[in-house]
Amino acid sequence: MKLPDKVYNVLKWIMILAVPLATFVTSLIVSIQTGDITAIITTVISGLGTLAGAIIKASDVEYQKELKEAKK
Repeated sequence: MKLPDKVYNVLKWIMILAVPLATFVTSLIVSIQTGDITAIITTVISGLGTLAGAIIKASDVEYQKELKEAKK
């Protein structure tokens, strides 16, 4: 199955940033309410995943910008 570029880019954005961010926020709320060590560890891992996704997305934006400038 081949996805159109726009659909692929939206799905990539959702999986790289939106899902980890939702997990991070949920984990943060639970860890604040309970103080449970498992919740705190999950929050840290989710935060690291969200940070990695943001770095990857920023890198992709710069790469796409360079590709557009090289085509001109």
